[in-house]
Amino acid sequence: MKKPNKKRTWLARALGAGAMLTTSAVACAGLLPSMNEKPMTAWAMVYGTEKPQQKPTALLFGVVQPGYSYIQASPPKSTTVTGNGAFKFYRLRPGIRGSLGPNIDYYFLAEFANNAANPDVGGINASARVMDGNVTLNYIPGVHVQVGQMLVPFGEEGATAAGVLPWINYSPATYNIDFNQVATTPAPNGIAGPNGSGLFDAGREMGVMAFNQFVHGPMAVDYAVGYFNGTGLSQTQSSMGHPDQAFVHGGVDFGPLGIAGSYETGRQRFNYASESYHQNRYAIDVRYGNYIKDPLWLWYEYQHANSGQPAAQGNGTARGWFAAAGFHPVKKYMGVFRYSTFNTENLDSVTYSPGSVELAPAPAAAVSLDQESLVGVYLARKGVRYYVEFDHTTYNNSTLHADNAVSVMLSVPFGVRLLH
Repeated sequence: MKKPNKKRTWLARALGAGAMLTTSAVACAGLLPSMNEKPMTAWAMVYGTEKPQQKPTALLFGVVQPGYSYIQASPPKSTTVTGNGAFKFYRLRPGIRGSLGPNIDYYFLAEFANNAANPDVGGINASARVMDGNVTLNYIPGVHVQVGQMLVPFGEEGATAAGVLPWINYSPATYNIDFNQVATTPAPNGIAGPNGSGLFDAGREMGVMAFNQFVHGPMAVDYAVGYFNGTGLSQTQSSMGHPDQAFVHGGVDFGPLGIAGSYETGRQRFNYASESYHQNRYAIDVRYGNYIKDPLWLWYEYQHANSGQPAAQGNGTARGWFAAAGFHPVKKYMGVFRYSTFNTENLDSVTYSPGSVELAPAPAAAVSLDQESLVGVYLARKGVRYYVEFDHTTYNNSTLHADNAVSVMLSVPFGVRLLH
């Protein structure tokens, strides 16, 4: 009997392994978005513009997101574990949008849920709050001018519509920098309480913003420039007696690859308080793939804020980032992993009294945390989504050692055309 040729056997195995790797690579490449893919529409365009119409139009729209949340916390060096759970509305937002002709668009959105944008804390009752109320003028070619209370597209996570966000709970950096009028001790799950929640403004400001997006084939360039009161959702006058918050944003997309940056500077006034402070902050987004529809996508976002605060000695600093990946093993199911970090240095603490939120006379302790999030999403018909999310947060230098949070949510969008 002829002995097998060892060289040929090794070669056959190598070729077989190469064939398997090549097949796997081709399969993965089939999941990757095409470089000729249409770029994502800038969120300022989504919220601020309508298709040109000669007659008035009106659309009643919104999203209803009921669910359940359970949080289990464990202090350091202790066997005591505390937990609490409750049914809740994550978001309950009705709105109306449309146009009054080819040159005037309008947008209105309210929030009825008790969440970071509408907290029940410090005597501030969570009943209903105007999130957006603005008019966009389209008279100047290449420029849309939005006036009123609007979402400021600082970070892409904070700007993403709630009904298509690939997770339930925002990253700690978005909660505490983008959505907060002042970076304070963290509220990683957006729970209303004595840790900054009363200062949340949901990324909204009152003022004026010019923006547009130019699309040519797979390439798109967008910009936004704004000038705001610096008072968040409170709709009050700036402590300077004039608007004092400037904002600039720019983004470039080529097919599935998107890169964007934002910078905001100026003096801001606390909601429900008299104190003000100067803050500079910026955000950077890098994205590969469309996280709304692509079978495979990657997303990175970094946020940084420096605040000159009365109580702290020198400038306070907050920074954080997340890296996320999403995968559709089959068409209607999506799995997401997100890793987030957030840390603070030399920040003022915040105290609460009925009807007000005030700076404490001493800096808060520095905080550093890491968070791992696993999310499963079932994409049903007509934009309906079912979410399950697990968040594990580790506090590296805080009185709270770690917490585990399980969130379940049903997201139901709706839209009824009132005027065609």
